[in-house]
Amino acid sequence: MNKYLLRGFTLLVIGSIITIYSLNLMQAESNIYKFIMPIGVLCFGIGVILSMYSLFRKIDRSTLQRYRRDQQNIK
Repeated sequence: MNKYLLRGFTLLVIGSIITIYSLNLMQAESNIYKFIMPIGVLCFGIGVILSMYSLFRKIDRSTLQRYRRDQQNIK
């Protein structure tokens, strides 16, 4: 696991927990959920973006390695 994937999964879990907690606060009619829910949604969103970024980096790296290997074989 690279650092972006690990951070992405961590933020996904934290964002999910915070959002679920804020939904429980909303059902309890506590107004503090209005401040907590955006934090959870942002954490979840950043986690998704970091996880996707990790996947794109892996694909790009393997493509570059393949391209360089092909260039060396041509010479």
